[in-house]
Amino acid sequence: MKATTLCAQYGVRVCFADLGDWGKAELRAEYDPDVPEIRINRNLVDDLVEFAILHELYHHREAIGQIAVLPSRSAREAAADAHAARLLEVDA
Repeated sequence: MKATTLCAQYGVRVCFADLGDWGKAELRAEYDPDVPEIRINRNLVDDLVEFAILHELYHHREAIGQIAVLPSRSAREAAADAHAARLLEVDA
């Protein structure tokens, strides 16, 4: 199933935006629970887009209480990466 189809089922909007310059770090996407919306950095390479969407969809599932929120940010980010990789059937 496509990432955008899953987002639509959750009522999460996906859009492309200029997320600014983060120096050496690359900000691929961000999730805004107030909308809810996943903003994808328009500078991403196409094959990273679906991974980024699925990563941020994990955070949406946390926000709506569907999955537990892990105690540390690093654990949450690793879990979001693993979730996306699992859905795409690639290694994170």
